[in-house]
Amino acid sequence: MASFNKVILMGNLTRDPDVRAAGANGMKVARLGLAVNERRRDRSGQFVDFPVFVDVDAWDKLAELCGQYLSKGSSILVEGRLQMDTWEKDGVKHQKLKVRASTIKFLPKGDRLAGGASRASEPAVVAEVPESESTDIPF
Repeated sequence: MASFNKVILMGNLTRDPDVRAAGANGMKVARLGLAVNERRRDRSGQFVDFPVFVDVDAWDKLAELCGQYLSKGSSILVEGRLQMDTWEKDGVKHQKLKVRASTIKFLPKGDRLAGGASRASEPAVVAEVPESESTDIPF
């Protein structure tokens, strides 16, 4: 059976990126907390933002760029895939669905439109490091 796994999200960071070394090879991982607002009407007819909180992991050079340029409140657009993390703690198995980022666009600060979108005339910085390649920074 065919399958397809692609996620595109835009929102704001809920905390500063947590960049750490992962494993014996010293590869870096940045753990990001992303808030994505879903705007809908409440019972009185007023528009209300309902936040959806998503955990995002960025790896290697992309992780380093996130740690260097992003902070709590930064607006970003993330492209990636869903990934299931599983672990055991105190004999109890846990699972968590998160996004593994392949591309992160750093959106301009202080120039947000309603709903978190940025103006199209403002360039975004694109940080993309293919998982199979760890070469120079692409911007």
